[in-house]
Amino acid sequence: MGYFDDARLKVEDTEKGKKIIFEVKEKPVISQVTISGQDELKEEAIREVISVVPNTILNPNRIREAVENIRSLYKSKGFYNTEVASELTYPNPDKVNVRLVITEGEKVYIKEIRFAGNKSFNNSKLEKVMGTKEKGLFSWFTDSGVLKREVLDQDAARITAFYHNHGYIEAMVGKPEITQEGKWLYIDIEISEGNRYRVGSIDISGDLIATKGDLLSLIKIKNEEYLSRGILRQDILRLNDFYAEYGYAFAEATPAVNTNKEEKLVDINIDINKGDLIHINRIIIKGNTRTRDKVIRRELLVREKGVFDSKALRQSHEKLQRLDYFEEVNITPEPTADKTKMDLVVEVKEKPTGVFSIGAGYSSVDDLMFMAEVSQNNFLGRGQRLSLTASISGTSAKYNLGFTEPHFYDSQLLVGVDLYDWEREYDTYTRDSAGFAFRFGYPIWEKWKMHFSYGFDDTNLTDVLPTADISIRRSQNINTTSFVTLGFTRDTRNRLFVTTKGSLTNIRSEFAGSFLGGDSQYTKLEVASGWYFPGLIGDETAFHFKFAAGHVWENEDGKLPDFEKFYLGGINSIRGFPARTVAIPVSPFGPDDKVGGEIMWYSNIEYHFPLVKEGGLRGLVFYDIGNVYENKADFSDLKQSVGAGFRWLSPMGPIRLEWAYVIDPEPGEDTSNLEFILGGMF
Repeated sequence: MGYFDDARLKVEDTEKGKKIIFEVKEKPVISQVTISGQDELKEEAIREVISVVPNTILNPNRIREAVENIRSLYKSKGFYNTEVASELTYPNPDKVNVRLVITEGEKVYIKEIRFAGNKSFNNSKLEKVMGTKEKGLFSWFTDSGVLKREVLDQDAARITAFYHNHGYIEAMVGKPEITQEGKWLYIDIEISEGNRYRVGSIDISGDLIATKGDLLSLIKIKNEEYLSRGILRQDILRLNDFYAEYGYAFAEATPAVNTNKEEKLVDINIDINKGDLIHINRIIIKGNTRTRDKVIRRELLVREKGVFDSKALRQSHEKLQRLDYFEEVNITPEPTADKTKMDLVVEVKEKPTGVFSIGAGYSSVDDLMFMAEVSQNNFLGRGQRLSLTASISGTSAKYNLGFTEPHFYDSQLLVGVDLYDWEREYDTYTRDSAGFAFRFGYPIWEKWKMHFSYGFDDTNLTDVLPTADISIRRSQNINTTSFVTLGFTRDTRNRLFVTTKGSLTNIRSEFAGSFLGGDSQYTKLEVASGWYFPGLIGDETAFHFKFAAGHVWENEDGKLPDFEKFYLGGINSIRGFPARTVAIPVSPFGPDDKVGGEIMWYSNIEYHFPLVKEGGLRGLVFYDIGNVYENKADFSDLKQSVGAGFRWLSPMGPIRLEWAYVIDPEPGEDTSNLEFILGGMF
């Protein structure tokens, strides 16, 4: 039990029989546990790895474990030469004080990772596969170069998988050997590559629910020159999932690999057993105490008594996660007494959906910004959104009250309304607007959604400069705008911040005036599409190509207000030019005396890459091009810039810092511009 220093058994004779006595000598009780000598690590972190605590019986085994755990903790942080000792003092025979004495050594980093036996791939290629890294420039921030045994143990498997995925199916990787020389660690890894095998014939047999050609089209290994176990594994999963999409939830695709060592070829035959066709018996929803069942059920793309569909289940899971009502969402198939039927258990863990937040931010356009929001994203558990937001900066003040019903009468129709009041200062005037808008949305095909709205806006222009262009002064008489919009959106991005593939496309048209009434009379069309493609190096790099264009037509002379025309420049369009400075020069009063144009276009070409992957810091280089035109595009007149910057999803919110150099600036234009945006909640 570990509670006693000694335990003896005594037997005595009595008139009634044997008397058995257990005589024990208890170990003392721990009075206090102190830790000394720690400087690099916090005491709280050290106490988390030890189980020696006051008011418990002294246990030498636990003290030895504590010493080893502390030593291991220091090793995991790079302090390889740290020594730990325990000292016991007895203030009285029944009490003991435990002191853990730490002698911290210098931090030891990995100097070099050395490979032997690798002929096909150089050291740097293999190092990129590993989680263990040599000491680098940012080691103080990322802990690269610190030896972590559990990661190093996995690296041998990573290198082996890398070889197997490049045709070396006989490759073997030895256990990494660690040696220490002074304050440096060296890691040696022995590799036996073996022969490289090409992909031979591919065939499919067994229960085919589609033509052999259709099933072979799902197989990607046939497009590879050399065998990749990883791609073959993905092909098997893809076949299993294809069958599961048609209700065969327990289909099994089994590959048989025939190795021809003489020709170094691998022939593959995939045998498929489809199993039973599975139907959904019941859908059981658990864990929702506030959200109504129907809010969850209407997001599901499967129905009771319908055929099992794995793709629909994945999409249902994504839709439930996208609601942002739940911390966790799990959809679990469960067997029933009938092996051809299956229950689906949808278990959710709700999270608070009401928000009261205040925030602050800064940008080179708006200066210091203050934001506040009161909202409920799951109003009364019905899945509705109600919000009141306010944003105040040095140049603007915005207030908005909005309500959204995403499923009007449990249909796919979105209905919403916004009431707003905002004021913004521009170079030549101040705009004060108030109005409302009714919004409607509906999914039409795959990822495409259609949006329609009607709005009414009442605007007044004040503080108009006497030198302002006539079109701006005329805009003072254009107060009311009655408008409708029609738009289409498609979003396939894999992530919102570190996006590496997918696209975001928006098409929007707006019509104001005519039978709708109001002072404004115009038609506007805008298109923007951004595409992300994986980069050249690593999984976290990406190319981003964005193109945007717009055209606004005046439906009646003098009825197109300046604030509905196009201005470019700034961090969200053509960088290097301050916001709203890419416009139409109208007079000799100076380069800032400009009006909006009726035509605009711009394009951004970017390359994104991680600077500090573990810290979420990303860099980018870019090239921007475009311009604004009065009423006819002139592609010989272009604004261009190149630059670089970084983006960081910091604890304070997203940060963007980007510098751009203007190519061939005109007289009066700046040659470069640095822009900075910081925003977040606290």
